Amino acid sequence: MGLGLSISRTIVEAHMGRLWWAPEATPGATFLCSLPIGIGVVP
Repeated sequence: MGLGLSISRTIVEAHMGRLWWAPEATPGATFLCSLPIGIGVVP
């Protein structure tokens, strides 16, 4: 999907997250992202 998706995945994984895709019933896909909450947060 081009350079943008590769850069996005690198950033998400650098923050201990995950980026993945899920196929749709119609042509196309949905991209999903999960990030941890509160890890490395300085009050």
